[in-house]
Amino acid sequence: MRRNLAMRVLLPLAAVATAILASTGPAAAAGNDDYTVYTGDSRLGGAVDFVDYGPGAPGGGNNDDYLVIRDLRADGHGVQVWAWLHGKYLGTKYNGGGANSQLIYDPYSIFPNNVAANEVIGLKICLVDGQDNLIQSSCSSLEWPSIDG
Repeated sequence: MRRNLAMRVLLPLAAVATAILASTGPAAAAGNDDYTVYTGDSRLGGAVDFVDYGPGAPGGGNNDDYLVIRDLRADGHGVQVWAWLHGKYLGTKYNGGGANSQLIYDPYSIFPNNVAANEVIGLKICLVDGQDNLIQSSCSSLEWPSIDG
């Protein structure tokens, strides 16, 4: 009797705890290859979205594989992102536009097919006080393999 009661109580609690832990990590998968990486300050400072396909081309057209760098609050810091593809450093971009600003950065356009399936995407994001500031805070980084390129 006690075992059945424990199973009825503990299993749902374990499922809830697992769901909470899975949703509070530095990145959250949004779709096939879409990911968001937040600064390491409880998702309050900045975020970078890796977009597999969407309206990120100049003039509003669709584009494959690009980044959206977002400053999420008025905290006096900008957001800087560094990008890698399969271990090759691609560059960095700074968003100093203030709270709720975003800009598109496409370091993958130098490749004929952008990101290919199984290539490893790497991103680092930090709060900074100006472009290329050496005093970085609340940094997060993430690497993951592309699913469909």
